[in-house]
Amino acid sequence: MNNSENRVTYLPDVAGKDMQMEALNTSGMEIADVFAGADIGLALFDSGLSLLACNALYRSLCGYQASEASSGKNLRELIRISYNRMNVPQAEITDKIERIVTALVPGTAYTFRYSAPSGSVVEVRRRRLPNGTVVETAREIDTPASGVDLSTQFEMIAEKSRSRLTHALDVMADGFALYDASDRLVLYNKKYVDYSPLAADIIAPGMAKVELLRESTRRGAFVLNGRSPEEYVAWRLERHRNPTEPVEVQQTDGRWILITEKRTDDGGIVGTRSDITELKLRELEMLRISQQLHAKNLHFDMALSNMVQGLCMFDKEQRLIVVNRRYLEIYGFSAEIVKPGITLRGLMEYSVSLGNYTKEEADKALAERNDPARLSTRTTIKQRLKDGRIIAVMNEPMPDGGTIATYQDITEVEKNAETMLLYTQKLEHSNRELIDFAYVASHDLQEPLRKIEAFGDRLIKKYSDILPDDGKMFVDRMHNAASRMRRLINDLLSYSRVTTNAKPFQPVALGNILNDVLSDLQIRIEENEATIEEGQLPTIEGDPTQLRQLIQNLLSNALKFKKPDVNPIIKINSTETVGEKGEALLVITIEDNGIGFDNQFKDQIFTIFQRLHSRNEYEGTGIGLATCRKIVERHGGFIVAHGEPGEGSKFTITIPQKQDSLEQLQ
Repeated sequence: MNNSENRVTYLPDVAGKDMQMEALNTSGMEIADVFAGADIGLALFDSGLSLLACNALYRSLCGYQASEASSGKNLRELIRISYNRMNVPQAEITDKIERIVTALVPGTAYTFRYSAPSGSVVEVRRRRLPNGTVVETAREIDTPASGVDLSTQFEMIAEKSRSRLTHALDVMADGFALYDASDRLVLYNKKYVDYSPLAADIIAPGMAKVELLRESTRRGAFVLNGRSPEEYVAWRLERHRNPTEPVEVQQTDGRWILITEKRTDDGGIVGTRSDITELKLRELEMLRISQQLHAKNLHFDMALSNMVQGLCMFDKEQRLIVVNRRYLEIYGFSAEIVKPGITLRGLMEYSVSLGNYTKEEADKALAERNDPARLSTRTTIKQRLKDGRIIAVMNEPMPDGGTIATYQDITEVEKNAETMLLYTQKLEHSNRELIDFAYVASHDLQEPLRKIEAFGDRLIKKYSDILPDDGKMFVDRMHNAASRMRRLINDLLSYSRVTTNAKPFQPVALGNILNDVLSDLQIRIEENEATIEEGQLPTIEGDPTQLRQLIQNLLSNALKFKKPDVNPIIKINSTETVGEKGEALLVITIEDNGIGFDNQFKDQIFTIFQRLHSRNEYEGTGIGLATCRKIVERHGGFIVAHGEPGEGSKFTITIPQKQDSLEQLQ
């Protein structure tokens, strides 16, 4: 910073704007020196997004004049300056700025890149601290810029996705509707409106399902089948809000609609509407024709009608003997054509005419079907139809030379399996990237942390005589924060090294490990007048460094969370047991008489950064127990905790005594 009037800094504990500026006038030059020494562009904004401080490098990288990025300038104004220079349409700038500001939730951050006026690529990271303050850093990088900021990229992607979704829904043959957790209409397509002609004028986003049903019923849209309007609405609402099986609804315009609904993960309801009028008419006709046979073959007919699979039976001449409704539905066959007497070849040619598959595929299937070896052997194939569905077909030979075939639509099963495999691969890749990121980021944070500490030391040494008490207090707090940051970085490195620095498994004498840990903790044990009750610990296979870290973390916790004026008593024991698959397991328990914890948090305490107490009560980063769980899981085991407030804690580790030769890193 070259202008004295712009020498400002962030003083979080000074109450009020006037008091803050008074403090800045006292120490601004010294803090400005710290800002000037930073090797990245740096800017601070208060909770109202007014600029408190920035260095010359920040102005240079972001392309701001000194008068533009001056004290008190709001972040919105700076973003507007950047958008104007990027030739963003004026009508869009305000909305874009508000979306960016709205995204700055306390405790969150985001990074974006752009081409600076100088032509270089600048990466900007903007973070809002829990107290509302915004910290912005800027640095040059070698990666090509995207040309648009992150929020604009997201908006473009979202708009394309919305457009694709709208088009996809509107070309659907079925009606589609999505209701939110409050049972209000969120999304629907044209077909959905077509299936409700008497209520088309009131269908709109935000419409409550109950109101839509009531008004449609009042206008006479449905055949009530003896129910009163109130009873009909109640019935429809109950099936809608507790969806199980599809519901068939008869409309007064003569159509039959099949309603299929399912609950979404967020409590909403997604549903489809299909016109099954022709199917219903065919069902009625088939029922009329088959009444005589139905009386003689009641059980057989019921079995066929209720099968979830399609079924058909052919005699030894490959002529159809029996067929059920599900088979016709799967292939879209007409019951007037596909009926007893049709040959297999005729059926295949009919299926080709409907576009289920090509003539070449049909000829190949017929040749395989007529193979004598296949006619006498049970076979199962997966048949892929042109519309993308996958049908599992199982042919079972009969003693008289005929065959029975069952058909099941396994499209969703196959898609789910493929999706699950894809998600698993993506998750494994994402986990690996997160581990690498944490490791690299923690290392990169060391350098600016050293500079903070170095400039703080220089400030104390050089200006301690003239530095006011408030200034000294601020420097002390800065040192304390830097120390906490260093502990956090080291703990993050330790957490990431569970996999990045993992060593091969080998025999480990846990008794020796415990002795080494107790030796390291001897001073803390004596200071707390703690009693350690040791049991016998055997030798198991594992990573000696990580097992030592596991035991040391748990013992350190037991010493830290002791009750005031009560000498800690820590018990360490182990027992051997056998797992469900017959594998040898070791169960290690570490129990203390400390402050304990509410057992409802027994799972949360193993989550990274999770703390049950404030930093003023007990120091720590909330990473230790997360590291313990990661170590145990890497060894193929699990760890559980049990606590009672004021009664102490007990940690139980169950771990295999022998590891697989082919190690799986978690």
